[in-house]
Amino acid sequence: MIVGSLPGISTAQSSSNEGDEFYAVFPTHVPSQNRLADYSLFVTSREASSGKIQVGSYTRPFSVQANTVTEIPIPRYAAYIDESEAGQVLNRGIHITVDPGQPKIVVYGHIFAGARSAASLILPVEAMGQQYFSMNYYNFPNRDGGSNYLIVVATEPDTRIRIRKGGSDLVSGGVLLNKAGDVYELTSYNDLTGTEVVVDSTTSSCKRFALFSGHTNVLIGSCAGEPSSDPLYQQNYPVESWGSTYGFIPFSDKSSGGLNARIFGDYYRVLARENGTEVRVNGNLVGTLNSGNFYEPNQPSNVPLFITSSKPVAVAQYSLTQSCAGGGLSDPDMVILNPIEYNIKDITVYSSRRENIEEQYLNVLIKTAAAASFKINGAPPTAGFTPVAANPAYSYLKLNLNRYGTNNFNLTADDGFNAIAYGFGTFESYAYSAGTNLASIQSITAIRPNTEIELTNACTREDFNFKLILPDEAAELTWRFDENDPGVVQTNPRALPITRGDRILYQYLFPKTKVFETPGKRTIRIAAKYLDANQCNQGGQELSFDFDVYDPPVVAFEQPLATCPNTPIDFIDKTVSNGKPILGWLWDFGDGEVSTDQNPKHSFKISGDYQVKLIVDNGTGCSGDPAIRTAHIKDPPKAMFMAADGTCTSNTVTFSDQSTTPEGAITSWIWDLGDTILTRNSGEPFQHTYSQIGTYNAQLSIVNSTGCQSDLYGQQVKVFAPQLKAGGILYILKGGQKTFDITAEGNNLVYRWSPATGLDRTDIKNPTASPTEDVTYTVTITTAEGCTLSDQIVVKVLPDVIIPNTFTPNGDNVNDVWTINYLDSYPGVTVNIYNRYGMQVFSSTGYSQPWDGKKNSEQVPVGTYYYVINPRNGKNTLSGWVMVAR
Repeated sequence: MIVGSLPGISTAQSSSNEGDEFYAVFPTHVPSQNRLADYSLFVTSREASSGKIQVGSYTRPFSVQANTVTEIPIPRYAAYIDESEAGQVLNRGIHITVDPGQPKIVVYGHIFAGARSAASLILPVEAMGQQYFSMNYYNFPNRDGGSNYLIVVATEPDTRIRIRKGGSDLVSGGVLLNKAGDVYELTSYNDLTGTEVVVDSTTSSCKRFALFSGHTNVLIGSCAGEPSSDPLYQQNYPVESWGSTYGFIPFSDKSSGGLNARIFGDYYRVLARENGTEVRVNGNLVGTLNSGNFYEPNQPSNVPLFITSSKPVAVAQYSLTQSCAGGGLSDPDMVILNPIEYNIKDITVYSSRRENIEEQYLNVLIKTAAAASFKINGAPPTAGFTPVAANPAYSYLKLNLNRYGTNNFNLTADDGFNAIAYGFGTFESYAYSAGTNLASIQSITAIRPNTEIELTNACTREDFNFKLILPDEAAELTWRFDENDPGVVQTNPRALPITRGDRILYQYLFPKTKVFETPGKRTIRIAAKYLDANQCNQGGQELSFDFDVYDPPVVAFEQPLATCPNTPIDFIDKTVSNGKPILGWLWDFGDGEVSTDQNPKHSFKISGDYQVKLIVDNGTGCSGDPAIRTAHIKDPPKAMFMAADGTCTSNTVTFSDQSTTPEGAITSWIWDLGDTILTRNSGEPFQHTYSQIGTYNAQLSIVNSTGCQSDLYGQQVKVFAPQLKAGGILYILKGGQKTFDITAEGNNLVYRWSPATGLDRTDIKNPTASPTEDVTYTVTITTAEGCTLSDQIVVKVLPDVIIPNTFTPNGDNVNDVWTINYLDSYPGVTVNIYNRYGMQVFSSTGYSQPWDGKKNSEQVPVGTYYYVINPRNGKNTLSGWVMVAR
C-alpha cells in the first residue's frame, strides 16, 4: 500500500497490492483430527471503502473503515476445493470488488483450524500476469499425509492455461477456464516447485490470471519425535515482478516473552526463470540454475543473508516443524519474499491471531540510512534495527507485535522497505508479505506536460498527457475517457521500446492533452489492435484502467508581515485539502533553506524581501498551485561606540554611543563592559571605572522601537594605571631582618628600591631588610606602558627585645598567648620553655606562632615557667621566667 511522494520526484511505473478487484481461493487442506478449516478474508484500507464478495451464487457486501480491518468469513460450501475435485474446472474463485467510486483496498486470505494455519497476501487483478512458476515444497512423509498443489484462477472468460514442468505438459492440451472466477487445482505427490504456468499464446496471450500454490499438509525439517505438519498457501507473483536482489531475514529467534526460540533458522529456495541464472548468497556463487530449477541450502539458516542473481528470480522462505525448529512455537509455513527493488514506503497491515496464534511478529528490511525514519502507527518501533552483516547498507528489524494493543499496523518510512508479517502458535503458523510494489506489463499513467513526473491519477482543470505500456506493438489504439466518449483513434502509433527486466515492452503517448473538469473515478478504456495478429485474441484487446481524478488542494499559509533578522517566525499552514488529507509539506524560504514540517519556524539572517513558497502533497500528485508570500525582514539597527583606553593615572573610561537605526528610534542600550553588564535607556556618554588593570572586551547591542535588535558591536578597552602600597612603618629588632610585603599592580612591573642600605636586593618586589638603624625606603614601579609610581616604607630598629612575664590563657581573647613583639625578625630564633621540674613544655624555631599555654594541646597548670631564647644571630641568649595565670 503506497503513498505518493512530493511533486517533482519521479518513480518507476508499478502496481501495488492495493486495488479494486481481486481473486482468492480456498485450496485443499488435510484436516487435523478431522477438524475442517475455515477461510476468511481480511480487508483493510487507508480510507473508508466498501465492496462486494462473490463466490459462485454466494454474494455479500462489506465495508471497512480507514486504517482498520474487516474480517469476511467465506462459506466453506461455496469456495472450498476438495481433494477429490482436483483436476476439475470449478467456478469457486472468490471475487472481491470495490464499489464504484470507492477507494482501493488491501486483501489478505487466511486458512485456519485447530493445529492448521496458513495465509497469503492477495494481489489485485492489475498486478497479475500471464506467466508464473509455482513455489511448493518436498513431500516428506508425515502422519496425516499431504500433497503439493497449484491452483489457477481466471480473471477473464475463455482463458486457456498451460501447465508444464521440465518442458512437458502436466495437463495435456492445457486447461480452459470458460468464465471469470473459474478455478483448476492440480495436486501431486511430487514437488511442483518450478512448474511453469502460462497462458496459451495462441488464444489467451494477453489475459491475466492468478496462481496460488503450496502444500495441503507438509512437514519441514529433520528431527525425531512426533513432528507436526501444516498447510502452505501463497499467491505467486508473475515473473515481471521477480527481482535480482533479496534480503533473507530469519523468523524471530525469541519468543514473545524473550526466551530463545526457533534457533535453527529457516530454509529458503531461489527459483530461476531463465537458463544460466547465477545465484549468489552474501556475494558467494552457490549455483547456476536453468529455467524452473531452484537452489536450496542443505541446512536452514539462522542469520540474515543477502541474495543476488544475474537474472530475475523468485525467493521463498520456509519455517520449520515445531519439534525441528530449536525450541519455542513453530510450524511449517512458506512466504514468497519481495525483491528489494519492489519496496514500499507506506502500508497498513493486519496481523492475525487466528486460530490459536500466540506470537505475532514483523520482519522489516530497509536501507540503513533510512532506518531512523521507520514508524509503526506513527511512532518509532519498540526494538532497534541491526545492520545486515553481509551488506551494512541495509538493516533489519524483528519486531514483536504482541507488545502492541492492536492487530492493525500502519508502517511508514522516508525510503522504501520490505516487510513480512507472521505468527506462531502451538503447531500453527502463518506468514505473508506485508505489502509490495509489483511490476506491470500493462499500465497507464498521467504525465504533466513537459515533465517526466508520472502520476497514477489526475487533477481537475489541469492538462495531462497519458502514457500507456503494452506487451506488444500496436497497429491501432482507440482511447475513451468516459462512456460517451467517441474515442480518439491512433493509427500506427509511434512505439517506444523499453526494457523491464529481460522483457521488451512498448510505450505509447496519448496524442493530445486531456483536462478533467470534475473530480471522481474515471475508467479509461483502450482498444488495442496488435501488429501480430496472433497476439491477444487474434490481434485485438480491450484494456480498462480505473483512474482517479482529484480536486487539488488550495494551498495557503500565514506569517507575520514583517519581522527582524534572526527572529524565529511561525509559518502556519492554512491549506484546504479538498477531501484528501495532506501528507507532506515543502517550504522554500527563498534564502536557500527549506523545511518539510507542517508549521515550521524559520529565521532569516539578512534583511530584505524573501519569496516564501509552500508546496503540499496529498498522495494523489495533485499538489495545487504553490502558495507564495513575501516575508519582509526589516533593516536592523547598527550598534557602535567609541571608548579611549585608560591612562597612567586613571582606570576610568568614557563610553560614547555612535549607534544608528534605519527605522524607528533606539529605545535601549545593552552594554557588556567586560566586568559588568548594564542596560541604559539613554545614549548619553558615561564613565566606568575598572577595579583591575587588563584588557576588556566591551560590547554593545541596541534595540529600536520596531522591536529589532542589533548585532553585537565590540571593542577592546585597555586600562593600565598602576597601583602601589608599600605599607607604612615596619619594626624589627636590632640584629634582625624582615621581608617586605608590598601591594603592586601593573603590566610587567619593574621595581627600584632606594637606598640600598640594609637590603638584600633593590630590583625585586619584596626584598629583605636588615638595617642597623632606622631607614626610610622608597620603591618606584614602572609599567610596560611607561607609567611610574612611588611609595615609601619606614623601617624602625628596636635596640632590645621586651619579654612579658605574665599572660592569661583563659580563652577570653585578651592576653591569651605569650606575645613577644618583633621576635619574628629573628628568623632563626629558638624558644624553649620548661616547668619547675625542668620538663620542656614548649619549643619552636622562629616565633611566628606564640605559646598558648598548652603542652600537647592540654593546658599547663597555673604557675611559673622558665624560658631560654637563643636569637642565633650572634646576640646573647635570653633566659627568665613567665607566669601563667588564669
